Amino acid sequence: METFGINLWFLLIQATFVVLLIGLPIISLIDLAKKKLSGTTLALWALIICAIPVLGALAYWIVKPSADARQ
Repeated sequence: METFGINLWFLLIQATFVVLLIGLPIISLIDLAKKKLSGTTLALWALIICAIPVLGALAYWIVKPSADARQ
């Protein structure tokens, strides 16, 4: 369906990628800030999420670091 030369499916795909590229790292950083991790672990995860946004955020959600891992 094209209205005024805009392909809505292509626009939906682009919007999905923008949400993944921007939203997922931001949500991950907010969740990371709420966890009670040691300074080094917190800084390392923040660096990974900011350096490689999508892969770093996915790795964060797969690993799910906890405060118990501080030992």
